[in-house]
Amino acid sequence: MKFKLLFFSLILFFSLSTKAADPEFYRLTVTTKRWEVAERSSFLNGRVSKEILNQLDSIYQNLPTGYNLIYDPSSQTLKVSIQCSFDYYSIQDGQLVKEYQFANRGYTCGSYFFEKNNAYYILGGRGLWNYHSDLMEFDTLNGSWEFKQASYQPLDYYPLGAYQTSKGIMTWLGEYTNPRISRLEKEANGFFLDMEKKSWQPFKINIEEFDFAEIAHAYESQLYETEDYAFSVTASQVSKLGWYIWIIIEKETGKLFFYEGNKHTEMYDSPFLEVIGNKFRYFEYTLNSTSEGKEKMIDLDLLRSQSREIGQLVLLDPKENKETASLFPLALWIGFPAVLLLGFWMGRKLQNKGKGEVLSALDPEKEGEDIEEESEEILQQLLTHDGEKLSTEEFDKVLGIDQIANFDSKRIKRSRLIKAINNQYAEKKGFPLITRIKNPEDKRFVFYKVNFESEN
Repeated sequence: MKFKLLFFSLILFFSLSTKAADPEFYRLTVTTKRWEVAERSSFLNGRVSKEILNQLDSIYQNLPTGYNLIYDPSSQTLKVSIQCSFDYYSIQDGQLVKEYQFANRGYTCGSYFFEKNNAYYILGGRGLWNYHSDLMEFDTLNGSWEFKQASYQPLDYYPLGAYQTSKGIMTWLGEYTNPRISRLEKEANGFFLDMEKKSWQPFKINIEEFDFAEIAHAYESQLYETEDYAFSVTASQVSKLGWYIWIIIEKETGKLFFYEGNKHTEMYDSPFLEVIGNKFRYFEYTLNSTSEGKEKMIDLDLLRSQSREIGQLVLLDPKENKETASLFPLALWIGFPAVLLLGFWMGRKLQNKGKGEVLSALDPEKEGEDIEEESEEILQQLLTHDGEKLSTEEFDKVLGIDQIANFDSKRIKRSRLIKAINNQYAEKKGFPLITRIKNPEDKRFVFYKVNFESEN
């Protein structure tokens, strides 16, 4: 009898241990048709077959886009959100079942798709005229997305990335854009959306060693998510930090860790990103390259164990924003006459200055406001180099920045122009116009390839 009881206890223990070890986090992002280069028959441990992806590709073949998939092991449901649209599907018995019953597009480019308490949401996105951080919940009864009101919502805000904690959503860095009011600004930290309270509050990225926001906005940066971590990958080219910065964020504690081992940005151009638990899989593949590439995996648990702590995310009080807002009418009545008088005085002073001095004072601000107009002009120049692979020097001439003497200024200008051009082109065509290709002889340097049409 004792032996049977012991045997039963051991079976129960190992059963529970195995169950506890099973990952709860399954995410997949794939790009239309490009996922085929990986030659995978399925993803997410066989739950997403290539037949399903082929069905999606056949539906969106004239609208190159991407698909975000979430598998929930507790309910055993598999959902698909289509990027840059409101389209939303379930996968049941190997078949696509469209749940969104309307035909709206746009507004949701780059939105964050997530599940909480068996409800599905999309957060934020790039619209036709401005960026936004709207929260939308899917209404299964009516087959539509419904806007959810949230207090202290940041306006015109589009984060660089987002990840989910047990209490809500953390949005990371980002930009504010609204051409209606000529707004073009950078967000140096981020915001937290409390899902229970439906309330936003700012947070601070507290790192003393270096100004991470400045680096992330000057160079290309991406944020990825696993079950327990967020994973920030930035191409820095800052000598004291190395060519790349990898930061691991513990989702529940907000602690920040710096990884100093071998790093890269190969996941940027991967045709798929598959996350199961804390294992992050991608394909080493450069867009339009002739190399076959290979699949790679990053274990964030291992990465975290080999990293050192460098900082903390600190939530700030949202009431500070409310108090500031409540003082705005009073400040308007008191400050407007003073601002008017000050403006009159400054206007008289400026009249006495030389025209060249005035233009020099305005140049840095004008550069930020005219970056999108400038990128439109550059597009015309890039047409003559369609399909070509340009060196950095050749590419700088096309961008018109080859005369900038300061190396850092030129590098920052180049990065901002590439980002603006690729954002505009991706919204129209579904893929970036300019891609970086590593120099096979010296991987610290890159070529820039221009493709107006996808080769996939």
